[in-house]
Amino acid sequence: MNIYSFPTFNLTKLLLTAEELGMPYQLHLMDAMKGDHKKPEHLARHPMGKVPAVEINGQHYFESNSICRLMAELNGNKLYGNTAEEHAHVNEWVDMIAHHIGRWLTVYFFEEMVKPVLMKGQAPSESALKEAAGFLAQQLPVLEQALSKHAFITGDKITIADTIGFSMIDITEYTSVDLNAYPNIKKWYNAIKARPTYTKAMANLPKGKMFAAFGK
Repeated sequence: MNIYSFPTFNLTKLLLTAEELGMPYQLHLMDAMKGDHKKPEHLARHPMGKVPAVEINGQHYFESNSICRLMAELNGNKLYGNTAEEHAHVNEWVDMIAHHIGRWLTVYFFEEMVKPVLMKGQAPSESALKEAAGFLAQQLPVLEQALSKHAFITGDKITIADTIGFSMIDITEYTSVDLNAYPNIKKWYNAIKARPTYTKAMANLPKGKMFAAFGK
Protein backbone atom coordinates (compact mmCIF):
# COMPACT_ATOMS: atom_id res chain seq x y z
CA MET A 1 0.00 0.00 0.00
CA ASN A 2 1.25 3.45 -0.93
CA ILE A 3 0.06 6.32 1.28
CA TYR A 4 0.14 9.90 0.00
CA SER A 5 -0.29 12.64 2.56
CA PHE A 6 1.20 15.48 4.50
CA PRO A 7 1.19 15.25 8.31
CA THR A 8 -2.33 15.40 9.70
CA PHE A 9 -4.47 13.55 12.23
CA ASN A 10 -6.06 11.73 9.29
CA LEU A 11 -2.65 10.32 8.39
CA THR A 12 -2.26 9.11 11.98
CA LYS A 13 -5.39 6.99 11.47
CA LEU A 14 -3.86 5.18 8.50
CA LEU A 15 -0.39 4.70 9.94
CA LEU A 16 -1.63 3.42 13.30
CA THR A 17 -4.19 1.12 11.66
CA ALA A 18 -1.59 -0.28 9.27
CA GLU A 19 0.84 -0.95 12.11
CA GLU A 20 -1.84 -2.65 14.21
CA LEU A 21 -2.76 -4.82 11.24
CA GLY A 22 0.85 -5.55 10.31
CA MET A 23 0.03 -4.30 6.81
CA PRO A 24 3.07 -3.22 4.76
CA TYR A 25 3.02 0.31 3.40
CA GLN A 26 5.17 3.02 1.89
CA LEU A 27 4.56 6.59 3.02
CA HIS A 28 5.02 9.35 0.45
CA LEU A 29 5.10 12.63 2.38
CA MET A 30 3.77 15.62 0.49
CA ASP A 31 4.41 19.33 0.97
CA ALA A 32 1.23 21.32 1.43
CA MET A 33 3.07 24.63 1.16
CA LYS A 34 4.25 23.65 -2.33
CA GLY A 35 0.76 22.59 -3.33
CA ASP A 36 1.68 18.95 -3.89
CA HIS A 37 -1.91 17.92 -3.11
CA LYS A 38 -3.28 20.03 -5.96
CA LYS A 39 -0.97 18.68 -8.66
CA PRO A 40 -2.47 16.51 -11.44
CA GLU A 41 -0.85 13.32 -10.19
CA HIS A 42 -2.53 13.69 -6.81
CA LEU A 43 -5.86 14.83 -8.22
CA ALA A 44 -5.87 11.45 -9.98
CA ARG A 45 -5.73 9.87 -6.50
CA HIS A 46 -8.21 12.21 -4.81
CA PRO A 47 -10.55 14.27 -7.03
CA MET A 48 -10.73 17.07 -4.43
CA GLY A 49 -7.00 17.25 -3.87
CA LYS A 50 -7.27 16.23 -0.22
CA VAL A 51 -5.13 13.92 1.89
CA PRO A 52 -4.60 11.16 2.64
CA ALA A 53 -5.11 8.99 -0.39
CA VAL A 54 -3.75 5.50 -0.94
CA GLU A 55 -2.94 3.15 -3.78
CA ILE A 56 -3.52 -0.57 -3.29
CA ASN A 57 -2.93 -2.99 -6.14
CA GLY A 58 -3.15 -0.19 -8.69
CA GLN A 59 -6.43 1.23 -7.36
CA HIS A 60 -6.72 4.58 -5.59
CA TYR A 61 -8.86 5.17 -2.49
CA PHE A 62 -9.60 8.27 -0.42
CA GLU A 63 -11.35 9.32 2.83
CA SER A 64 -9.37 8.16 5.85
CA ASN A 65 -12.14 6.34 7.74
CA SER A 66 -13.18 4.47 4.62
CA ILE A 67 -9.56 3.49 4.00
CA CYS A 68 -9.25 2.16 7.55
CA ARG A 69 -12.33 -0.01 6.99
CA LEU A 70 -10.87 -1.28 3.73
CA MET A 71 -7.53 -2.07 5.36
CA ALA A 72 -9.29 -4.08 8.07
CA GLU A 73 -11.36 -5.98 5.52
CA LEU A 74 -8.27 -6.79 3.45
CA ASN A 75 -6.68 -8.29 6.55
CA GLY A 76 -9.33 -10.77 7.60
CA ASN A 77 -11.51 -8.17 9.34
CA LYS A 78 -8.90 -7.79 12.08
CA LEU A 79 -9.72 -4.61 14.07
CA TYR A 80 -13.26 -4.76 12.70
CA GLY A 81 -15.03 -7.85 14.07
CA ASN A 82 -16.34 -11.00 12.43
CA THR A 83 -20.08 -10.35 12.15
CA ALA A 84 -22.33 -7.71 10.68
CA GLU A 85 -23.37 -6.78 14.20
CA GLU A 86 -19.76 -6.29 15.31
CA HIS A 87 -19.09 -4.18 12.22
CA ALA A 88 -22.12 -2.05 13.03
CA HIS A 89 -20.92 -1.49 16.58
CA VAL A 90 -17.49 -0.38 15.34
CA ASN A 91 -19.03 1.76 12.60
CA GLU A 92 -21.41 3.58 14.93
CA TRP A 93 -18.45 4.73 17.02
CA VAL A 94 -16.35 5.62 13.98
CA ASP A 95 -19.21 7.76 12.69
CA MET A 96 -19.96 9.26 16.09
CA ILE A 97 -16.35 10.33 16.48
CA ALA A 98 -16.10 11.60 12.90
CA HIS A 99 -19.34 13.60 12.87
CA HIS A 100 -19.47 14.80 16.46
CA ILE A 101 -16.37 14.70 18.70
CA GLY A 102 -13.96 14.90 15.78
CA ARG A 103 -16.00 17.65 14.13
CA TRP A 104 -15.39 19.95 17.09
CA LEU A 105 -11.82 18.89 17.79
CA THR A 106 -10.93 19.92 14.25
CA VAL A 107 -12.18 23.42 15.08
CA TYR A 108 -9.48 23.61 17.74
CA PHE A 109 -6.92 22.21 15.30
CA PHE A 110 -7.79 24.84 12.72
CA GLU A 111 -8.11 27.79 15.08
CA GLU A 112 -5.09 27.08 17.32
CA MET A 113 -2.68 25.32 14.96
CA VAL A 114 -3.46 26.03 11.33
CA LYS A 115 -4.29 29.71 11.63
CA PRO A 116 -1.23 30.83 13.62
CA VAL A 117 1.27 28.77 11.62
CA LEU A 118 -0.06 28.47 8.08
CA MET A 119 -2.27 31.55 7.76
CA LYS A 120 0.20 34.34 8.54
CA GLY A 121 -0.45 34.38 12.25
CA GLN A 122 -4.21 34.85 12.14
CA ALA A 123 -5.74 34.91 15.62
CA PRO A 124 -8.10 32.11 16.65
CA SER A 125 -11.81 32.86 16.59
CA GLU A 126 -13.00 32.95 20.19
CA SER A 127 -16.61 32.43 19.10
CA ALA A 128 -15.68 29.31 17.11
CA LEU A 129 -13.73 27.89 20.05
CA LYS A 130 -16.58 28.65 22.46
CA GLU A 131 -19.06 26.84 20.22
CA ALA A 132 -16.73 23.83 19.90
CA ALA A 133 -16.17 23.70 23.66
CA GLY A 134 -19.92 23.65 24.25
CA PHE A 135 -20.46 20.67 21.98
CA LEU A 136 -17.45 18.77 23.33
CA ALA A 137 -18.78 19.23 26.85
CA GLN A 138 -21.85 17.28 25.72
CA GLN A 139 -20.07 14.65 23.63
CA LEU A 140 -16.86 13.73 25.46
CA PRO A 141 -18.81 12.35 28.46
CA VAL A 142 -20.37 9.78 26.10
CA LEU A 143 -16.91 8.47 25.15
CA GLU A 144 -15.83 8.67 28.79
CA GLN A 145 -18.74 6.46 29.81
CA ALA A 146 -17.99 3.87 27.12
CA LEU A 147 -14.37 3.68 28.21
CA SER A 148 -15.41 3.22 31.84
CA LYS A 149 -16.74 -0.22 30.89
CA HIS A 150 -13.77 -1.71 29.02
CA ALA A 151 -10.24 -1.04 27.82
CA PHE A 152 -11.18 -0.03 24.29
CA ILE A 153 -14.14 1.78 22.80
CA THR A 154 -16.18 -1.24 21.71
CA GLY A 155 -14.82 -3.86 24.13
CA ASP A 156 -11.66 -5.53 25.31
CA LYS A 157 -9.95 -5.61 21.89
CA ILE A 158 -8.61 -2.71 19.88
CA THR A 159 -10.54 -1.88 16.69
CA ILE A 160 -10.47 0.80 14.04
CA ALA A 161 -12.83 2.77 16.30
CA ASP A 162 -9.81 3.13 18.59
CA THR A 163 -7.19 3.88 15.94
CA ILE A 164 -9.50 6.50 14.42
CA GLY A 165 -10.69 7.85 17.76
CA PHE A 166 -7.15 8.08 19.14
CA SER A 167 -6.05 10.08 16.12
CA MET A 168 -8.77 12.65 16.75
CA ILE A 169 -8.25 12.82 20.52
CA ASP A 170 -4.54 13.36 19.80
CA ILE A 171 -5.51 16.91 18.82
CA THR A 172 -6.09 17.66 22.50
CA GLU A 173 -2.39 17.23 23.23
CA TYR A 174 -1.53 20.20 21.00
CA THR A 175 -4.46 22.51 21.71
CA SER A 176 -6.23 24.01 24.72
CA VAL A 177 -8.80 21.21 25.00
CA ASP A 178 -8.65 19.95 28.59
CA LEU A 179 -9.21 16.22 29.24
CA ASN A 180 -8.68 16.34 33.00
CA ALA A 181 -12.38 15.76 33.60
CA TYR A 182 -12.19 12.54 31.57
CA PRO A 183 -9.84 10.08 33.31
CA ASN A 184 -10.95 7.07 31.28
CA ILE A 185 -10.32 8.86 27.99
CA LYS A 186 -6.87 9.88 29.23
CA LYS A 187 -6.07 6.33 30.36
CA TRP A 188 -7.16 4.89 26.99
CA TYR A 189 -5.29 7.57 25.05
CA ASN A 190 -2.07 7.04 26.99
CA ALA A 191 -2.34 3.26 26.66
CA ILE A 192 -2.56 3.46 22.86
CA LYS A 193 0.25 5.99 22.72
CA ALA A 194 2.43 3.55 24.69
CA ARG A 195 1.86 0.73 22.18
CA PRO A 196 4.86 -0.21 19.97
CA THR A 197 2.63 0.27 16.93
CA TYR A 198 2.30 3.98 17.67
CA THR A 199 6.07 4.35 17.98
CA LYS A 200 6.55 2.58 14.64
CA ALA A 201 3.91 4.76 12.99
CA MET A 202 5.53 8.00 14.16
CA ALA A 203 8.99 6.83 13.08
CA ASN A 204 7.92 7.59 9.50
CA LEU A 205 7.65 11.31 10.23
CA PRO A 206 10.10 14.21 10.64
CA LYS A 207 11.39 14.28 14.24
CA GLY A 208 9.12 11.30 14.94
CA LYS A 209 6.16 13.63 15.47
CA MET A 210 3.00 14.17 13.46
CA PHE A 211 2.86 17.91 14.02
CA ALA A 212 6.55 18.85 13.93
CA ALA A 213 5.78 21.27 11.09
CA PHE A 214 3.59 23.21 13.52
CA GLY A 215 6.41 23.46 16.06
CA LYS A 216 4.67 20.85 18.24
